[in-house]
Amino acid sequence: MSITAITIENFKGIREQVRVELKPITLLFGPNSAGKSTIIQALHYAREIFERQNLNPDRTLLGGDAIDLGGFESLVHKHDTNLPIKIGFELDLRNEDIPIYYDGGVEYFGTDKLDNAGNAYLLQAVSRVNNAQIEVTIRWSEQFTKPYIALYTVCTNGKDLISVESSPDGLQVYITKINPFNPIFLRESDDPDEIKERVAKFIEACSDEEPDPELWEDPELDDSGSIFIYFFLYMNLDKGVPGLTKPIYLEEQRSALPNWGKNLSLENTIWAEGIDIEDKHNVIRLFSTLAVGPGELVRDGLRKLCYVGPLREVPNRAHKPATSPEESRWANGLAAYDTLFFSEDTFIDKVNGWLAREDRLNSGYSVEVKKYRELEVDNPLTLSVLQGRFLDEDMNLCDSLLALPVKRRLLIRDEARDIELAPQDIGVGISQVLPVVVAALHHKTGLVVIEQPELHIHPAFQVALGDLFIEQVREYPDLIFILETHSEHLILRILRRIRATHRGENKGVPVTNKDVGVIYVMPGKLGSIVANIPITEDGDFETDWPDGFFDEREKELFD
Repeated sequence: MSITAITIENFKGIREQVRVELKPITLLFGPNSAGKSTIIQALHYAREIFERQNLNPDRTLLGGDAIDLGGFESLVHKHDTNLPIKIGFELDLRNEDIPIYYDGGVEYFGTDKLDNAGNAYLLQAVSRVNNAQIEVTIRWSEQFTKPYIALYTVCTNGKDLISVESSPDGLQVYITKINPFNPIFLRESDDPDEIKERVAKFIEACSDEEPDPELWEDPELDDSGSIFIYFFLYMNLDKGVPGLTKPIYLEEQRSALPNWGKNLSLENTIWAEGIDIEDKHNVIRLFSTLAVGPGELVRDGLRKLCYVGPLREVPNRAHKPATSPEESRWANGLAAYDTLFFSEDTFIDKVNGWLAREDRLNSGYSVEVKKYRELEVDNPLTLSVLQGRFLDEDMNLCDSLLALPVKRRLLIRDEARDIELAPQDIGVGISQVLPVVVAALHHKTGLVVIEQPELHIHPAFQVALGDLFIEQVREYPDLIFILETHSEHLILRILRRIRATHRGENKGVPVTNKDVGVIYVMPGKLGSIVANIPITEDGDFETDWPDGFFDEREKELFD
């Protein structure tokens, strides 16, 4: 999973920017109404923005009836529409290919394919991208009474790269900044300070009404960084340098957010006379790849987001599973029953392994999906069997049976009493933990967000869930769990496994402190504050918990 952190500003109870680093297992702790769910709702909002440019959502793709965001005016901090909402994502791209755009399509190029991409020396900048940060700024337009994306920015390798701004009506969208000094544009031998001096020199010369033509023959120009020369050789320098001292108008774009899967439509007036069409296309390809590609990867990552809400429903007795996938059914837990209903036996066995094994949940229940064929009471086969007579010679029993459709029925087996139960007849605890188990086992990649996985379940179940999350992230490296929880038992089990791994005693699945992030959210004077609680290599906390969180145990035991 390439998304490694999310930043949030002016969103609901969060005023000043907070950063939430995402580890394979990320736990959100804190008192009630402190802002834990705000972080999760920011992910819902981001999905709406990047997936369908919905800046004013109530219902969301993931939340269904379980979440109503209420629109921008409800989401902006203190309902102050003068404030901008900012949401950003950090990406680790060391093992991720960035989409490179061309006329009519998009391909994903690794560094080994750049030689076939045309002007490979120009596109080598893409191969130097190790990480990226993408941020969108959403503002409210009083004139049009709706929100709009005012600013879209991309940083690479920790430095500003490109900024796109939009007017409230979306009719004017510009690249307002391209940073030629970003590390991806510089060779190892380049001295950034020397290059900045040369750039300043050339920009000053370009401001002259009639720049000296010998300027472009200066040998220092070729040694001014791997990208800088293209601004001067390919661009129309009348009244400034496009992207440096004057903006670049983007045609066919009605938002600062790019059109995913497409090249940027740069205005034709930016090009110098006589520029080769191939050179023009390669510059467009480079800017498009660097501006659109990272944002598209964020969108793709958010598409893999699964949300399981804090109140999981039990299907009614007349329940019919959804035959078409509907992401929002995970929010109320019903997608878990849909998944079980249509799953192969191997997945059912995996779920039952967690539900029934003594070293896991040991719940005393297991899931069964019975397959059967229905015979009507007046079917010749039924009548023949009930009347004890042989079938007519022209009736083929096997073919008649196989012609009947196979139907399924989802049951819960009470192992102790050896009886079959409908999902509606099991206890509340089992009904709440079952969707958590199914969601954790079903997803192999992406972000799985679960609110209160411990709801209504015994402490023994809570510690077992810790092992479930550990095993899944170890088996699937691209999987991340974000768990909003109050469970001391859950974190204690994870710390115990870290200690065992550190001592080399863990007979199960190894886990280290680098796999786990503990985030504490607390109210502050200006808004919610997010604090990272570091874990040591031997499975302890480096610092005390704020506000004495979890101190209740000691008070009850020793006071």
